[in-house]
Amino acid sequence: MQRNFLSTVCYALLVFVTISSAMGDEHHDHSSPATVTEQTVHASGTVKSIADNHESVRIFHDPIPVLKWPSMNMQFEVIDHDLTHPLEVGDRVNFEFVQKEGKNIIVKINK
Repeated sequence: MQRNFLSTVCYALLVFVTISSAMGDEHHDHSSPATVTEQTVHASGTVKSIADNHESVRIFHDPIPVLKWPSMNMQFEVIDHDLTHPLEVGDRVNFEFVQKEGKNIIVKINK
C-alpha cells in the first residue's frame, strides 16, 4: 500500500514537471531541495526478464548517448507495476526513465 502511494506521488510529480516544462516556463528556482529535477531519459531495448512481483524489468538497452552509456543489460524499477503486465520476455520496447536516489525508474514503456 505504501509503495503504491509513493509510486502515485512520484508519477504525479513527474507529470507536473513535464507539464511545467512543456509550458515554456524558464524561470525555475532550483535552489529548493524539494524541487524535482530528474531528467526523463528516452531509450529502447529488449526485455530480458520481468520480476514476478512486476516491480522491475531487466532490459538489454541500446546505447543512451545523453548518459554516455553503451548498450548493456540493466535492471529498471517501474513507477507503476501495471506498466510491465503487457510485456513479455523478448519484446522490443521504447521506454522513458528517470534517475532518482541511485535508481533507474521507468515512467513509460511500450512495445
